[in-house]
Amino acid sequence: MHTSVRRALLFLFISMAVVAADAVPLPNTGLQVRKLTHNSYSRPYMIYRPADLPPHPAVVFMLGGIRSTPQYVAHDFNWDGLADRCHFLVVYPDPVQTDTTKPKNRQENITFWEMRGSRTHILAPGSKPVDDNGYLLAVLSDVFRRDHPDRHRVFFAGFSSGSGMVQLFASLHPRIVSGIVAVATPLMDPPARLAQPIPVLYIHGDNDEQFSGFETHSPHFATTPHGNWVTWGYLDGCHKQTAEKTDWGVRFSWRECKDDVSVRAYFVRDLGHEWPGTLDSHWNQEFHHSHPLNFTVMAWDFFASIHPR
Repeated sequence: MHTSVRRALLFLFISMAVVAADAVPLPNTGLQVRKLTHNSYSRPYMIYRPADLPPHPAVVFMLGGIRSTPQYVAHDFNWDGLADRCHFLVVYPDPVQTDTTKPKNRQENITFWEMRGSRTHILAPGSKPVDDNGYLLAVLSDVFRRDHPDRHRVFFAGFSSGSGMVQLFASLHPRIVSGIVAVATPLMDPPARLAQPIPVLYIHGDNDEQFSGFETHSPHFATTPHGNWVTWGYLDGCHKQTAEKTDWGVRFSWRECKDDVSVRAYFVRDLGHEWPGTLDSHWNQEFHHSHPLNFTVMAWDFFASIHPR
């Protein structure tokens, strides 16, 4: 079947995944809340629409970690100002709380993304499962229907639990996702192969308390069962690795990848479980005044370098 036909059929399928969606009446630009119900769970997402958008802009989906909400991620990660300058859409999806029978609580009933091999949701008797994969397909379909972004420039970025979900989603739907940036968590359940190669930027700190920087400290990190940057290189059919020391750590790159996709990894010295560039990040202030990092800007620079397929 021709690629364009497969793509058309795939988007027809995901458009059927939206159970109910409508927009809160707001101006056509700025930050908007859009109601959406999936598998009987109310999961409104937020979208930022800059002024002066081109007819078919790129779109970035930003997934936060545990305890996150669309409002928190939109406030903390500073994508909106960058979207204003570079003219793209930003989408903030909604993770579900641990116990679905109780309200969200950032301390006792935290939200998270199901990335396999990690946390699971507590469901009411007889209720449907929390299907994050299906929910993201539904959000994506709604965004395409309402905002008409470029289907060849659909990008996903994620932090912590969101990083695991971004990688899982991309591995399941490589023909939909144009590129990913994954920070501070690996892919917990890598596939045996991909239907199509995916550009990847993978970032981890060597002081990350969540995973102890296992990629840099373990002599066997290349064969870890987790989907780290090495795994993505193999999945993307790459053949050679290079390493370059930087002011902040080490930059790795795969070369000679299938379809010339880019696979990079940044391992950052002294960085714990955080995203430099967010409002609550302390890495730049405490360690590297002279060489500050902004992962949001780095993520967009990576996305902007990807040639549409």
